[in-house]
Amino acid sequence: MMDTIVNLVTTILRRVLKDVKPDIAWFWEDMAYSKGPLLSPKLFEKFMIPRYKKITKILNEHGVNIVVVDCDGNIEQLVPGWLEAGVNCMFPLEARYVDPYRLREKFGRKVLLVGGIDKKALIAGEKAIDKELERLTPLLEEGGYIPTVDHRVPPEVSYQTYLYYLKKKREWLEKHHP
Repeated sequence: MMDTIVNLVTTILRRVLKDVKPDIAWFWEDMAYSKGPLLSPKLFEKFMIPRYKKITKILNEHGVNIVVVDCDGNIEQLVPGWLEAGVNCMFPLEARYVDPYRLREKFGRKVLLVGGIDKKALIAGEKAIDKELERLTPLLEEGGYIPTVDHRVPPEVSYQTYLYYLKKKREWLEKHHP
């Protein structure tokens, strides 16, 4: 089944990439939960990495060098395999389960990061939002990181609080990346 999907994806990519020049490619692989991967890193290495490589090889040949994986939960044990397979950007970095600083410490700038802003800070209000942005400032300044809410903004966040978050985030980004 996996080979059938890879064959389909690679066939389509070869056709599409003749005429289209994307900046990034995106995988969706929800294969982790709060405690870690849903399959062992050993099985991930055996079954997933070789197939990812077939896809990322084609992407790289066509100048697509940012390959994102959307995976929830605690992904830390899977990151080495994704990097080996040519998947170099992790999203959404659920704040409850993934420490973006730990990923950066372990993998350096080989890993690009998207997400990491704890949605619970938005629920908690303005002071918590300010604290959350401050927490992530060193990572932002280092680069290779796009701060976004980890997943979606929950319905418990009022419209006014969301507008505050957007305003503070714009100011924060302008201050650290003018």
